Amino acid sequence: MSKRKQNTIAENAVKKPIKTQSEPIAHTIGLFYENSFFKQYWVASLFILALSFILYHSCLPFNYVLDDQMVITGNSYTKKGFSGIWEIMTTESFEGYFGEKKELVQGNRYRPLSIVTFAIEYGIIGDLNPTVSHYINILLYGFTGIILMMVLTMLFRNFKNNPWWLSVPFVAAIIFIAHPIHTEAVANIKGRDEIMSMLFSMAALYGALRFADFGDKKWLIVSLFSYFMGLLSKENAITFLAVIPLTLYFFGHEQWPKIRSIFFWLFLTTIVYLLLRFNTAGVPKFGQPINDLMNNPFLGMNPAEKFGSIMYTLGKYLALMVWPHPLSHDYYPYAIPKIPIFALIPLISLIGYVLLMYTGFKGLVKKNIYAYAILFYLITLTIVSNIVINLGTFMNERFIFMASAGFCIALAYFLVEHLPKLHSKGKMAGIILGATAIIGLGAKTYMRVPVWEDALSLNEAAVAVSSNSARANSFMSTALFEKYKETVNPNAYKNLNSEQKELLNKTEYYANKAISIVPDYQNANLMLIGVASEIYKSENDINSYIKIMKPCIIRRPDIPFIKEFSVYLKGRGHDQALLPFYLEIGKELMQLKDKRREWSIQYLTYAYEIQPANKQVNEALATAYELAGNMSQSARFKAAAETLQ
Repeated sequence: MSKRKQNTIAENAVKKPIKTQSEPIAHTIGLFYENSFFKQYWVASLFILALSFILYHSCLPFNYVLDDQMVITGNSYTKKGFSGIWEIMTTESFEGYFGEKKELVQGNRYRPLSIVTFAIEYGIIGDLNPTVSHYINILLYGFTGIILMMVLTMLFRNFKNNPWWLSVPFVAAIIFIAHPIHTEAVANIKGRDEIMSMLFSMAALYGALRFADFGDKKWLIVSLFSYFMGLLSKENAITFLAVIPLTLYFFGHEQWPKIRSIFFWLFLTTIVYLLLRFNTAGVPKFGQPINDLMNNPFLGMNPAEKFGSIMYTLGKYLALMVWPHPLSHDYYPYAIPKIPIFALIPLISLIGYVLLMYTGFKGLVKKNIYAYAILFYLITLTIVSNIVINLGTFMNERFIFMASAGFCIALAYFLVEHLPKLHSKGKMAGIILGATAIIGLGAKTYMRVPVWEDALSLNEAAVAVSSNSARANSFMSTALFEKYKETVNPNAYKNLNSEQKELLNKTEYYANKAISIVPDYQNANLMLIGVASEIYKSENDINSYIKIMKPCIIRRPDIPFIKEFSVYLKGRGHDQALLPFYLEIGKELMQLKDKRREWSIQYLTYAYEIQPANKQVNEALATAYELAGNMSQSARFKAAAETLQ
């Protein structure tokens, strides 16, 4: 071969290097962990923690609200302090509140770890202290932001063109901390289960990354322990069974042996958790019908409507990630409409998610950063999507707490790394857009937090947004009624002042609004019954009482307070008005074809107690007992009726 030809071959080899199949992608090169995070980023860590307190400090004096009653104020195990921990760990999570295991929703609930922290607080302080609980929530939230940055620093170890305050990990963590969709998880004390689940899940991912570097078993133990703690906090952590191997694949090079090993141990840990959960809370009965609309929002829907409503909520999650306004803590029926899948919004949402899935899976081979962020979002969203399991509500903003990290990663990467490559002024544009987004998100969060001050402020905000939610309107009615009760002297009901009358009027308004959405909603009917009883006590007007009570009894004759107040009315000189009222109620209930018919006997009995010798009452009771299958009693009242004029 000539010397000239040899030189040409050499030059071509330099110009066109042979690319082997195993050549790593740029962001997969090198060890995950090389330098101490806190030595390098202690200022960033303090900033994240400080931002958490700046945004949420106003909730420190707030009281308990919503489901805090189920896990704290009304939970007998929590209020045992340290001695209640064993019962919390060995029972279904609603048992401490109800006194027995309840299957209110599919799959039951076993989330003992956050409840244990409340019991520890009680044990140390000796009483309930919402300020301490809020402080711990904010602190844990700040730690979650820090560990998110720690993990992303390891993943984006090869993206070091910018100072730390313009890096993808820091920007993503700040967006996460500032995002107002997290206010429910942080400002509502019960939301600690969401925070702890995310915190421990990210810690599990951190341990897995450290283990992937050198195979040090202590980091495998850290990963498995953290994952198990995440599962005990809330079952959402189970999605990290997929997220952790996915992350090692996307950001590691030739990690298959480690991925298989970590997945095996994570899977084994999951089996242990599921055995513990099933033994404690019971095996989920997915086929068991849930007939309470407030625990099964899809009740009465056909498959097209159910899928349409699910896609509507999934689209709303995406919209709230991009533009978090307006926000609400209540998305119960029918704040999310009953809507078929081929309606415009569900269809757009379906197409959007199909495109996201396509982009995510297409980017698997090239290990595209956006593909990772999308798959992180989709995987962690699955368990709260209502597709896998009926959650008992259409949606909640706290449900997307974990999945939102995927959005934060994608947005930070676009602003910090992608945008500067698109244009010469892209870096400055990224800084401006990023700063604007973070300031805007933070401002919205800061304004949203005061809503969580108490039940009244929370429900006032909810009915303004979720105006078609029966639950929001009913809870608003309850909050107003409770405020009214605080102003009333139980020994002096006469002459209510204008403020008290206004509170009762508003209570009635929101209760009626809830009933217009869900007519047999128990709490809304109970509020109307409460209004009727308070009006009677203040004005001694039996006719006003009857006017409000009649439709309530027809809708919900089983409400215990009706019987209590009927006993209260005995001997107060209203027999002439109450006799035809009870008789008419009894006859109307007999005409119904559902379980309400069974209550006709109770109300006819009230009429009988007023006037036993009334022919119409005895005839009605004879018919009611015949319908109930009690022929001996039916014959008794029929015989009595025949002797009466």
